[in-house]
Amino acid sequence: MVTNKIMISEDAVFTNLGASNKEEALRLMSNAFSENGYVNEGYYESILEREKNAPTGIEAYDFGIAIPHTDPKFVNSDSLGVAVLKDPVQFHSMVNIKETIEVKVIFLLGLSKSTKHLNILRQIMDLIKEEGVLKKMTAMPQKELYQFLQNHLKSE
Repeated sequence: MVTNKIMISEDAVFTNLGASNKEEALRLMSNAFSENGYVNEGYYESILEREKNAPTGIEAYDFGIAIPHTDPKFVNSDSLGVAVLKDPVQFHSMVNIKETIEVKVIFLLGLSKSTKHLNILRQIMDLIKEEGVLKKMTAMPQKELYQFLQNHLKSE
């Protein structure tokens, strides 16, 4: 069943997540989606595959961020996960695939329609465009970060 509500799963909001590389970070985040039934088999693999061809690393004010997403066919219900990493991991740049970005915050999307990507991407970019917001987010305890995201990111 597909709804218009973006589920920000509290289980998929991580603070101080330890991961040695982007694959590990994305696996931990994807597992949280899987355990909640938000995505189906193949989601994690398709995220990695898409990152190879269309990387999602972005240089933001305070830290590098990444906004990985994939084909809607792997999604059961709209979901968003966020991880603040203990140590940054490398993602390739969305702007120049040859460049890498040290990513500290990952916004993982699981969306059932490709049209929803633009809406949520715009909201994420609006949220982080102010200097200092990412820095504040990285310092928040998990429950506070979850509430912050609930208050600032809306579905359609």
